[in-house]
Amino acid sequence: MIDTDVQQLMRIDNLAHISAVPSRTIRFYNTQGLLPPPIMRGRVAYYNQEHLLVLNIIKEFKDKQNLPLEVIKQLLAIRAQHGDVQMNLALKQRLLRPLTTGAQEVKLSKEALMQQAGATSQQIDELVRQGLLFPLETEETTQFSGDDVLLMQLYQGLEKLGLPIALPALIRFQLRQLARSEIAAFEQHLLHRWREHNLPLQQQTKQFEEMLTLTDTLISILHRKLLYQV
Repeated sequence: MIDTDVQQLMRIDNLAHISAVPSRTIRFYNTQGLLPPPIMRGRVAYYNQEHLLVLNIIKEFKDKQNLPLEVIKQLLAIRAQHGDVQMNLALKQRLLRPLTTGAQEVKLSKEALMQQAGATSQQIDELVRQGLLFPLETEETTQFSGDDVLLMQLYQGLEKLGLPIALPALIRFQLRQLARSEIAAFEQHLLHRWREHNLPLQQQTKQFEEMLTLTDTLISILHRKLLYQV
């Protein structure tokens, strides 16, 4: 009987062919610690399906997420130690960080948003009316955040594909119902426990952010899966 592990071993040229990653790039990833060490058989280095999987992850993060190799290395280290779920959570937290910190610190007037997004005053007013932008209203001014800039880019991207603004409006309506359910669950299961154990504010904040990351990842995965089942 042939060992299945042996059957799956491949030389670097075969790995390069299957992964569409040049051999010299694979060697570079090896020297940088991005790939697990090759499997040595005498003086010959072999690779298996795990190496192929990691190469595909690197390509995904590098080409689609535009992440630098150092960050990819950190995410792969999390995967090696804690598994795919924790790696994906770490990636999600990194991607969401501009939306929850720096993006919120950006304050733009309506005129600045119009210029940056290339939108008219009427378009912005309509998006605000539908609850698709989230300006901060004060007695003196109306200010928009970095999240509003990103939302404008998303709406414009959908429009270029030929999709109407009614789709984001419908998504917002459904998410609003979902958010209410999340808040109810939070108040029933987390808030009660925090009060019971007198949990410090810092730990409350950490747990709440973890909840947001988990549910956001869950929604993203289920959304994609369900779309392909329709």
